[in-house]
Amino acid sequence: MKQLFLSLSILCLLATSSFATYVAVLETGADASAKERVSLSDRQYLTNVLREQAVLELPAVQNYTIMTRENIQQMLPPGKAIEDCEGSCLVETGKNIAADYICQARVGSFGNSLTLSAELYETAGNKLVASFNGRGANVEELLDLIKQKSPEFFRQIKGSSGFAGVGGIAAVGSAGSFSYGGKQKFIVEITSTPAGAVPTIDGKAVPKCLSTPCKLQVEEGNHRIVASFDRYEDAETLVDVKSNNQKVELTLMPNFGWLEMKPVLVGDVAKRGVLNVTVDGLRKDESKIELEAGIHSVMLTHPCFDPAAFNVSIAKNKTETFDKELARGKGGLELNVEYKGEPQILAVVIDGVEVGSTPYAGEVPLCADVFLKGNGWTEKVNVQPKWHEVVQVTHNLTHTPEGVAPTVESAPDSDKVELAGAVAAQDAAQVKQDNASEAAKDAKQGGKKIHWIPIAISGGVALVGGIMAAVFNTKAKDATAVPPLNQSEYQKGLDDARKFQNIRNVSLGLMAAGLVGVGVTFLF
Repeated sequence: MKQLFLSLSILCLLATSSFATYVAVLETGADASAKERVSLSDRQYLTNVLREQAVLELPAVQNYTIMTRENIQQMLPPGKAIEDCEGSCLVETGKNIAADYICQARVGSFGNSLTLSAELYETAGNKLVASFNGRGANVEELLDLIKQKSPEFFRQIKGSSGFAGVGGIAAVGSAGSFSYGGKQKFIVEITSTPAGAVPTIDGKAVPKCLSTPCKLQVEEGNHRIVASFDRYEDAETLVDVKSNNQKVELTLMPNFGWLEMKPVLVGDVAKRGVLNVTVDGLRKDESKIELEAGIHSVMLTHPCFDPAAFNVSIAKNKTETFDKELARGKGGLELNVEYKGEPQILAVVIDGVEVGSTPYAGEVPLCADVFLKGNGWTEKVNVQPKWHEVVQVTHNLTHTPEGVAPTVESAPDSDKVELAGAVAAQDAAQVKQDNASEAAKDAKQGGKKIHWIPIAISGGVALVGGIMAAVFNTKAKDATAVPPLNQSEYQKGLDDARKFQNIRNVSLGLMAAGLVGVGVTFLF
């Protein structure tokens, strides 16, 4: 009798276990191009994580059995290398080890990146149930890919058509008295840092809680809650729900870091341009730059300083600070000075320091102020040094050198309009006096005729020349008054200043010609 009871018990146990669905996760394989970059131990760890995800999504309480590495090895034929199998070979392997479903991941390469592909087959119908692909810069990113993709990957087993287990009827239980077997539900509040993360409970999204913070009803007992947010690592916790208003707080770690730019630019020339920062070829205007974890190329440029280039390694949730001093850029200068076509010897002052005399040849800092120094006066030279290039300049002196009699033309540019105005006023007074004398003379001699038309034309020419000289003198000053944003704007300002000065000089000549015309008309 005891033997009969034992036999019946074993048969019942076998019948019950026959309904379990067996899932095999084979060792992660690697293509020849990726074996050197991903070691065997790393591939085994990827397999362990993939198998762990299968256990979470296909729990034993739902009648799923995830086969262990030892189970698979014992059931394989001798000499079988499962890491080299793909496609139909996987299906045959699954049948050999009596697995209902079999899956395997494989590491490859694409360009400079690593790739990961995974396939899940139903062995009974030789059918591909699910697959996913992705790539990353290193093994850690492949691990993140498995954690992200595998829950939905294994979930397909629950929704696949057909039943892969062995047929049979389980033991039939007797109908007993009714009692409520449901679980009590409680309200749980889920929050995260940062807010806006997407929560899942036991691997499932909750329609009434699509982003944090939110409240929802959860059955009593232990639950695995995971929060996901773009560019952040998933945060998870195991919560024992047993009362209302329980709070679940999740802190997500960012997958990025920051580069803080604090370069040191010495001197007032730093205001003569804008510091440009590019990271991986893209311009960045903020002082604290958010970057993905990894190595990035950084370039700094300024019109007055040497460009600086460096690589920075950004760690997750860490800040790297660049606070180095930039070196002043330099170029070459060949400077000659002439006064009315004659070469002159004058002291050369660069950024307030006397460095030699003309003709001068030597180094000059970018954005430097270059002056000529005479006896009690200085005169600025319009020159824009170029980085690591030699600039040749011949400067026409406006001040009168020692030993040369001063003339109207030798006055500084800034005083020419005022000087011309004084000359014009003096000439106008003289013309008025001459007109009065001529009028008296004409009255005494019987009325000599005055040529008013030539006088009007000459006076108009003088007036127009004076106005143009004043306008373009102002434009020449304004062209260099605003600090340039970069080297090209600095050059454009100097070019515009020279152009307006030339027009101003022509206008002064025009005014002088008009005044001379007025005087000649009165004489003749």
